[in-house]
Amino acid sequence: MVELPGPPPKPVSDRQGRHRADLGIVRLAGEAPAAPPKLCAAANRAWNDYWTDVIAGVLRPGDAPLVDRWIHNVDRYHRIMRLADKEPVVEGSTGQQKPNGLYDLAFKIEASIKADEQQLGIGPLNRLRLGVKIAEGAKSLADLTAEAEEGDDDDDPRAFLTG
Repeated sequence: MVELPGPPPKPVSDRQGRHRADLGIVRLAGEAPAAPPKLCAAANRAWNDYWTDVIAGVLRPGDAPLVDRWIHNVDRYHRIMRLADKEPVVEGSTGQQKPNGLYDLAFKIEASIKADEQQLGIGPLNRLRLGVKIAEGAKSLADLTAEAEEGDDDDDPRAFLTG
């Protein structure tokens, strides 16, 4: 189990205000369910990456619409960006050059994706905000120290940067 630095959290019964209950230890990564049909390749990868990550273990059946909205917006974002990138600069109504309007739409969709990712715990900071303890094959501090001591005898931890 990976423990976060700092003091342990208060027991759930002692928490007040906006502090959430501890979600506990989530399941290990598993197989992804079938993706919705007709997703682009990037959205399919995101779907599989999400479902094979331990964070998907905290989902409840009622969260399905959130995951559905997230993946469809990921798909829309990639499709719209591909279209916009084909013609990044377009002619405006008075003949001036301007950025393709599809970029504005893509960035609005991106904002929705980011909000969904916060709720789903996608990304390191979002996982921390959810208070999830991830139980996967993590190395303990003692393991890392032992590995470091087995290396060369140089005491400067920056030595690996200079070769």
